[in-house]
Amino acid sequence: MDPIFRLPPRSPLTAAVSDDWGLLPLRVPMGWNVIYNTLLARRLPDGRVEVSDSEDLYRARTARPPWLTAQEAASRGGLQAREINIDAGWYQGCGFRIVVLDPDWDHEHASHITSDLGEFVTTLEGWTRLITERGELSKA
Repeated sequence: MDPIFRLPPRSPLTAAVSDDWGLLPLRVPMGWNVIYNTLLARRLPDGRVEVSDSEDLYRARTARPPWLTAQEAASRGGLQAREINIDAGWYQGCGFRIVVLDPDWDHEHASHITSDLGEFVTTLEGWTRLITERGELSKA
């Protein structure tokens, strides 16, 4: 399975992709530090979209609000006091995989696999928003 997709003509992702390799736009909520983002895509001559096929496409972690010291965040508890990581990549044979780590690979909280580019982007954005806005970790 190759990371090549046919997107709906009116999809925002379709509009964001050009003939040259470029980053796919992601809505990253406040409170996240993007460690790396190599989610690159390009439009092929036949109109399909090719996405980079790395297992290391995207990594982000929650960030303590800058106005809180480490001690203040710890006393408040909740997600602001913890480091949550989201890791995403393309895995040959199964597709995109998104993993929520609380805080590291020894503590995998949720995982989602899809071979659909739109679903991948929607899930990645949705999980970061859920963690930021509600202070909840995804249960998927």
